[in-house]
Amino acid sequence: MSAHHPSRRALLRAAGGFSAALSLAGASVLATGSAAGATGRDGLRSARRVRSDVGGPISRDEILLRAQHWVDLNVYYNQNDSHPDLQGRHYRTDCSGFVSMALHLASSPSTVTLPEFMDPIGWEDLKPGDAVGTLGPGTGGDAGHVVLFVGWANQQHTRFFTMEEMGGAGSVRYERPINYTTSGGRFVAKPFRYRKVVEAPAHRVVSPSETGRVVSARSADGRLETFAAGADGVHHAWQTEVNGGWSAWRPLGGPRNAQMAIAPNADGRLELLAINGETAQHIYQTGPSKEWSGWEEFGTAGRYIAAGTNADGRIEVFASGPKGVYHRYQTEPNAGWSGWEFTGGGPVDARLEMEKSPDGRLEVFALNGTVFEHQYQLAPSGGWSAWEGFGEGGHDLTVDHNADGRLEVFASGPEGIFHRYQESPTSWSRWVGTGGPADAKLTSERTADGRVEVFAISGETAVHAWQTGINAPFSDWAPIGTGGTDITAATNADGRLEVFGTSHAGVYHTWQTGFSDWAPWVWLNGSGPAIN
Repeated sequence: MSAHHPSRRALLRAAGGFSAALSLAGASVLATGSAAGATGRDGLRSARRVRSDVGGPISRDEILLRAQHWVDLNVYYNQNDSHPDLQGRHYRTDCSGFVSMALHLASSPSTVTLPEFMDPIGWEDLKPGDAVGTLGPGTGGDAGHVVLFVGWANQQHTRFFTMEEMGGAGSVRYERPINYTTSGGRFVAKPFRYRKVVEAPAHRVVSPSETGRVVSARSADGRLETFAAGADGVHHAWQTEVNGGWSAWRPLGGPRNAQMAIAPNADGRLELLAINGETAQHIYQTGPSKEWSGWEEFGTAGRYIAAGTNADGRIEVFASGPKGVYHRYQTEPNAGWSGWEFTGGGPVDARLEMEKSPDGRLEVFALNGTVFEHQYQLAPSGGWSAWEGFGEGGHDLTVDHNADGRLEVFASGPEGIFHRYQESPTSWSRWVGTGGPADAKLTSERTADGRVEVFAISGETAVHAWQTGINAPFSDWAPIGTGGTDITAATNADGRLEVFGTSHAGVYHTWQTGFSDWAPWVWLNGSGPAIN
């Protein structure tokens, strides 16, 4: 499979005309805002999600949303001019004005005075929404430069992604080395944190992982664990260190040619569920990030399976079969299971995916060749609605959520890939065709800054599409590799996406090496099981 993406590079517009005083050795422009993203099917959706007051506490998500607004518009750079934020408040259109706007400050301090609002931190303490810059005395005018940190660009944490206001380029996404310098090397960039940033709660919403013949999730210690179900049972590979290389494949037995789902227990232990036409079984980690148990019976045969974690930490499992959709759930966090219960209907032999609303309610989507339906919890960890129609039949589906919590649904069929999204917590857009390969297997994942990226694989090709901004419309489909039989994606601890593709010969993977660049598709430390 090829990792070269000329169509994506056409989307990313390089910026020139750097300030002569700004030393940018090793840095590279990644992207400016997309005009299509700013004026597309529903405009700047990020404008709907403003929660902070001027000069008050602000969340990291909102910092990034505010910054993305200017990037979407590619606001021009001018130290002597200003531009409005989402509410119409004006900020100076230079680097420190951009950061001031993102932080929702009451004014536009310069690189000299911005440290009055921030505290220095260590490089390894950086989180999305923090700042990096050459700040303090002597850095006024063109002598200093400050940017927003979006995420790490490599495993070594020597390069990082930014959003920033740049001379000659305007508001852009960018990639920089740590310790970049300005003013001919006189000043060296350091990391900073806004004093009024509001950290997310320690217990964050855990979104369900994608289901299929190949699944992947992060252990409690941050390492990815991947499972692939072949004709001889389930095989397992895992990262030997966080964000690092992979073990050899290990056969685990279990159901053959199974459909699988994976979910975390409340105590951090992962649980893997596998189902085929003969049996349903599960295994689980004996401790957080520890070894796995042996296979245990989990029920009778079925077609597809999905699992998600309730707001109270209990895992909930759905399985489809010839009579519709059934579910069972943990009676207490980390504890035993209820019996299987009929959900009242649902499409027979349906492919299943789950997602979670911002308030913690799970939602289940079920698709077969003739009908698409969904049902949702009426309260977090509570009972379920009746099944409701969601569309026509198709081949496969994927569901994810925006940075603002709204769900995005993609479904494939004989005419390509179609898309539908929440316009509000209680209303959905119509279905819109996006092109893409016919009858593709689908998966999706969120990038470090909260944008949804969708991956599709058919027997002939593998492609992906990504949001052009936070909560924004999607790009066109671009090639990411050759064909295969199934696909899934997961996020490394440092925020980089990793994608796993199965084929008749084994399991490949690729991973982000930059904002728009991917490693070549290679075997996952050996070919692993063939997946037909």
